[in-house]
Amino acid sequence: MPSMNAYLDDFGKVTVDVSRNFFGGRSDSFYITGDRGYSTQLLIVGVEDHSSYIRYNLTCPAGLVFGTSYMVRESHGLAVPLEYRMIVNTKQFNDRFFYNGDDLGATYHWTHTDFALWAPTAVSVILRIRNRGTTETYPMTRGDKGVWRRRVIANLKYATYTYIVERNGEIVECIDPYGISSIGNGRESAVIDLDEITKIPDYPLEEITGTDAVIYEASVRDMTSSSITGTKTHGTYLALCEEGTSYEGMPTGLSYLASLGVTHVQLMPVMDFITVDEFHTEQGYNWGYDPMQFITPEGSYSSDPDDPYARVRELRTLVTKMHKAGLRVNLDVVFNHVYNVETSSFHAVLPFYYFRYNSSGFLSNGTYCGNDFASEKPMVRKFILDAVRKIMSIYAIDGMRFDLMGILDTETMNKVRETAQSVKPSAMIYGEGWDMPTILDGARKASINNQDKMPGIGHFNDFFRDMIKGKTSDDQKYVKGYATGDLGLSFGTLSALCGNTLGDPYYRRFDSPEKSINAIETHDNSTAWDKMHACCSNEDRNIRAKRLKIMIACTMVAQGVPFIHAGFEFGGTKADNSNSYNAGDNINQMDWRRAVYKKELVEYTKKAITLRRKYRGFRLHFSRQIEKYVRLSVAEGGGIFYEITCSDPGNDSQVLRVIINPGFDDRWYNFEPGWRIAFNENGDEEPGEVSKVRVPGLSLIVCVR
Repeated sequence: MPSMNAYLDDFGKVTVDVSRNFFGGRSDSFYITGDRGYSTQLLIVGVEDHSSYIRYNLTCPAGLVFGTSYMVRESHGLAVPLEYRMIVNTKQFNDRFFYNGDDLGATYHWTHTDFALWAPTAVSVILRIRNRGTTETYPMTRGDKGVWRRRVIANLKYATYTYIVERNGEIVECIDPYGISSIGNGRESAVIDLDEITKIPDYPLEEITGTDAVIYEASVRDMTSSSITGTKTHGTYLALCEEGTSYEGMPTGLSYLASLGVTHVQLMPVMDFITVDEFHTEQGYNWGYDPMQFITPEGSYSSDPDDPYARVRELRTLVTKMHKAGLRVNLDVVFNHVYNVETSSFHAVLPFYYFRYNSSGFLSNGTYCGNDFASEKPMVRKFILDAVRKIMSIYAIDGMRFDLMGILDTETMNKVRETAQSVKPSAMIYGEGWDMPTILDGARKASINNQDKMPGIGHFNDFFRDMIKGKTSDDQKYVKGYATGDLGLSFGTLSALCGNTLGDPYYRRFDSPEKSINAIETHDNSTAWDKMHACCSNEDRNIRAKRLKIMIACTMVAQGVPFIHAGFEFGGTKADNSNSYNAGDNINQMDWRRAVYKKELVEYTKKAITLRRKYRGFRLHFSRQIEKYVRLSVAEGGGIFYEITCSDPGNDSQVLRVIINPGFDDRWYNFEPGWRIAFNENGDEEPGEVSKVRVPGLSLIVCVR
């Protein structure tokens, strides 16, 4: 550590750490000095001995002026800047500096552009603008609530800019936290004329949300990175915009997505991330869960990363193309951490505010990424809400999936839902509600344990996943689920099939089926097929394909919201790589050859999706409906009967009966007259009525009456 550090940790409280390498860490007195000869002594009220330093707790005048530079001098003559630290996390600070305006960032007009930056502890801020080959700097003026402003009279439609911020005794240059776009690798933020973007025509779709949705997760890069995709370019927004592409008769890219029958495509992160060189994408690969700019689209997916308009225009174009194809678009957003605190614009503008710290000033690490975004702080929450509003409005987005949502707080997530639905009433909000070990009271975490505090917000249901497929972590890859051979889980599977909304004797987890996001496989961990390499290693591919069909069908007939990860529908493999976030295109690209080879599975998935969307009984919206209409039981040999009595005049049906046979031998059941088979082991509807039903081994069938 340096010889000495001095921190303003509260109104009237200074903490000084003196290294033992400097006079043994001992100092008899401390003074605070400021502009125009200001000086006053600090009173020592406590001393703490630590192994490498001595900490002095001091009192200071409570009326220190924010925006002023102060130094702390000790008795041997050493002076260091007074850093604003834990004071920025106090209620008094938030009450004094909370700013509720909607003008932060750069607001473009053809005659001028207004710049606004919230930086309450900054001593000075200079705006540096590059425009048409020239560079100019403009001092900004501090205003109310710690907002620095500058209006530049010029047409800055194609200008880029940075902020030069003096704070805590340092001068740093950074991009705009509210930047809408940037040049390559986030070197400078860009002024954007949003009229150029929002004028791209959209194709509004019928509103679909909750249990009526079928979500398909895909990566922009992975969907077209394979050379056999048939697109002109690969791995970009525009490549995924191309229509009519195919491989050996099977549609690829956008056409493939449109052919499946899903309602929503969830794009893995498309907001700017840091670990791929935007100019040399072939040299690196990453899914993008390492955010740099939260509102700026990723440049490695654009046709020209150094053109700030390209990435914005092309992402908007991709969304409108998907809308035209009948697909709604949800974005996977990563508001829980940044790649590196020290290099982030948030830390540059206001150190110690945007992230969680413990009482000793160390970063909370509940994300296991080195930092946790402090969503509970008023201006952090405001930033998230502003970002959600801007992203939804600019790109006509239909919903958001929150990565590590359990890091955020329930109040923020409720306001996120309100904000998103104020832009688009049908907006879906859901995320990973894992209970992460962040420094936040458990009752405030947006975790699955607090689902009752977050109406209308979905959570990935790991119980559903683990019951049906089996445990998914590397150390449990041999553990079987119901569909992979553990028939002892048949009763637990009943709870999963009802979206964990029924009480005793079932396991109740959610107060609404719309909160249960039912995913057998996501981008994380091994694929379902690779999982079976371990837990079903003694079985041939044909048997494993039958097991995969049960998983696919369970996902579609279960109450809740079905979720498919790209490739799940044809037994995709990542060569047993359980964490392929940076494994490259060869591992992660859509394997169109495999899709063609396993075409039967793809067609089966389409039929299962069609079944779900046809019969409303699989899409009940309320727990009380499930309690009233659903009956569950375990049959001989671990089989399952799942019956839904729900009038559906449009399909001339009153009752749906799902039967799962997890054993190898066929089962026969005698039914009363009037039943017909709507979905057999191949996903086909059979003609005529039946009174005796055969359920082949390792299959799921659906009967209707």
